[in-house]
Amino acid sequence: MWSSDLDSSINPRGGFLESFNKTDGTKERKKQTIVPAMIGNLLSFSSTDEPKLWEIPARMFMIVGLVRNVEETTTKISYDIEDETGTITALKWLEMDKKTSDTTMQINTYVRVVGFLREQTDKRHILILRMWPLQTLNELINHILEVTYVTLKARMMAKDVTTLEKEQDNKNDLNGEAAYYGMSEAQTLVYKIIHAQNDTESGIERDKIKEKVPNSLSGQVDEILDFLSSEGHIYTTSSDDYFKTT
Repeated sequence: MWSSDLDSSINPRGGFLESFNKTDGTKERKKQTIVPAMIGNLLSFSSTDEPKLWEIPARMFMIVGLVRNVEETTTKISYDIEDETGTITALKWLEMDKKTSDTTMQINTYVRVVGFLREQTDKRHILILRMWPLQTLNELINHILEVTYVTLKARMMAKDVTTLEKEQDNKNDLNGEAAYYGMSEAQTLVYKIIHAQNDTESGIERDKIKEKVPNSLSGQVDEILDFLSSEGHIYTTSSDDYFKTT
């Protein structure tokens, strides 16, 4: 879905190639994920420290847009890049042995930019790692399709996480009900009556339990208490007539 390794996995005509780690001597270069995005996406993130697209972490972005303004100095070039969702500044720091005229993109040129999202003095910009002009406008359409695909895929992944969380909650609920398995309805009723008073100092007293059950069960309470106690579901507290659940 996304590409990695800036030097080898960016397809200049759009799309993605397989990613891999690259080793230089003893130092291994970590895989970097490149996420195609619209400028509006970059401007809408709550933070540039750990930007997330639908809760999916992303560090490096690829945008396609039109160069609207260029400002040059001896150390850097600033581009105002625009697409249909917004405008953002992209900064290119110059190497000492290169002239600005050798690297500058022209105004009203469609370009593809890969870089990191940064923020300074409350203004967001892209730190350019690579930038090149589009060969055809088909690349612009391809980029929009890539953004759409990534967005839909990220939404599905976020939905899957939510589903897993709900399943875990349901599992926890089932575990909470597991204490009732193997009990009769009468035993379960008495257990729940006792459990409802677990927050009190001594729990609930035997006669109180008999008052809370239906009249048809009051004569069975003592027998039920003996069963629950022997099975380890309840225990006595201040006396043999006060109970709490385990």
